[in-house]
Amino acid sequence: MPRPLHVTQFIIASFGLHLLLVAAAVYVANRADLSLPMLTPVNIVDLPQNVVAKLPPVDTRPISPPTAPTPQRRTAPERAPRPESVPGPKHVGSAPDIALPRTTPPQGLTDGSDKGTSPTGKPGIGIREAGKGPLPFLSQADIEELARKGMPEKRPGDDSVTLDTDEFKFISYNRWLKYKVESVLRYPELAAVSGLQGTLYIQFDIMKDGSLGDLELIKSSGYKILDDEALRSIRATAPFQPLPDGWNMDHYTIRAAVLFYLSEAYIR
Repeated sequence: MPRPLHVTQFIIASFGLHLLLVAAAVYVANRADLSLPMLTPVNIVDLPQNVVAKLPPVDTRPISPPTAPTPQRRTAPERAPRPESVPGPKHVGSAPDIALPRTTPPQGLTDGSDKGTSPTGKPGIGIREAGKGPLPFLSQADIEELARKGMPEKRPGDDSVTLDTDEFKFISYNRWLKYKVESVLRYPELAAVSGLQGTLYIQFDIMKDGSLGDLELIKSSGYKILDDEALRSIRATAPFQPLPDGWNMDHYTIRAAVLFYLSEAYIR
């Protein structure tokens, strides 16, 4: 086919394609115009009186907002009444009613060896014999016994007095001292979480004016964190009350046990 004929066909095809595109654009524009809402003009006029008289009356009462429905309360199903217990012989193997004390079971307690180990099972200290006690918890008597059990003996020339001495002139002062130290003494949180328990023994001097003199750890609990807390509490409690003039003492030396048991700390 000659070259001029090719050019002619290309021009005709291009013209026809452009014509189709223009026609499509016009059609789409017309459809868009038809889709728009038609605005109808409204004339506002006053009705004649005879027509207004025939209209129904208008309710002018205020409209109250809708109220939410009241939720219905569900009632729990009735429980069957418990049968009353009738006194009489108990069946063999039935468990008796026991009121357990509200307390935390021990996670291991000191046996007096100052290593924070578990109990040895000896009757009378911490552990009760089967059938002779309610639960294996320490009483105040047990705490006092544990404090005395591992107390180191006096060294030659030692004039120290134990904190639980029964010598009359020291009782009032020691009672105040024990209360003061225990108000400062804390069970270390890390030791409590780790279950560390034990008993340690300290010796310290109270000078005439109430200041703290020498402070010594004479027997360790086996755990440095507990030993450090006991020494810290003594330093934090000072100064103490001055020594009474009637004692005629330049210093007052005390040997005491510090017990860490079940997240509680005592000095005895």
